[in-house]
Amino acid sequence: MKRILFKFLPLLTGLVIVVVAIFFKSKLKLDYQNIKGFRSVLESIVNFLSIVIGFYSAFYGMIISMQKTKFMRTLAESEYKNELPKLLIWSLISAFLCLIITIGMQILVNYKFTFIYYIYFFWCFIVGVFITYAFQTSLLSIVMIFESDPVKKIR
Repeated sequence: MKRILFKFLPLLTGLVIVVVAIFFKSKLKLDYQNIKGFRSVLESIVNFLSIVIGFYSAFYGMIISMQKTKFMRTLAESEYKNELPKLLIWSLISAFLCLIITIGMQILVNYKFTFIYYIYFFWCFIVGVFITYAFQTSLLSIVMIFESDPVKKIR
């Protein structure tokens, strides 16, 4: 159950954020057009995404250098050996997708067309997915750092 929740948590978080955005739009009449400070939020998200993408690059380098650690060997022999690459790939994909859509939203906030609402709700979903993957990857990096005792070579 825990593994399934961890696997589907990004999608669930994205869905919850979309439901909240739809509630704000339908009941409170708040959307990308009239939320004060929304443009600043978009700028902040672009900055945050840039930092996270840089972190991912450094983290992937760290993983390569940790190939001979006890943690990585244990992971390679565990049932979770295929989960790490999937998590890292999806976290990077969600970060770049979120960045591209956020940059697009910075342009689209100036227009009021019906199809932009679909993009806005999709953007809300991707932001939720990205935030969850970023959190999961951060937790993983902390575990890897503190659980990685290098395996000494036996001569």
